[in-house]
Amino acid sequence: MKSYKELKRKSAMINLTEYENDVIVAIAENAYSNVPGDEIWSFAIADQTKIVKKREVSGVVSSLVKKGLAESRGNDKERTVWLTSEGIVAYNDIKKEQKFSK
Repeated sequence: MKSYKELKRKSAMINLTEYENDVIVAIAENAYSNVPGDEIWSFAIADQTKIVKKREVSGVVSSLVKKGLAESRGNDKERTVWLTSEGIVAYNDIKKEQKFSK
């Protein structure tokens, strides 16, 4: 298991788009679980995003999976998504940025 410092260092090297930030927050702060890292239904993401449209969610999730920030399983109709350890660190960074930019 990686240390928090290793995860933080890796997270800092990953460039995220505004859409990816939006989806990370939507995964972490969804209506079904408010615990970052919990597995949620993919349809719940579109209900929580602020800027990403429903039809764009799957592409953004795919990008997060490729970057190692999220995992996904299931088929097209019943898919679940969750943040990896690196994704949780990225979520915490996003929330800190949002707090200080207000």
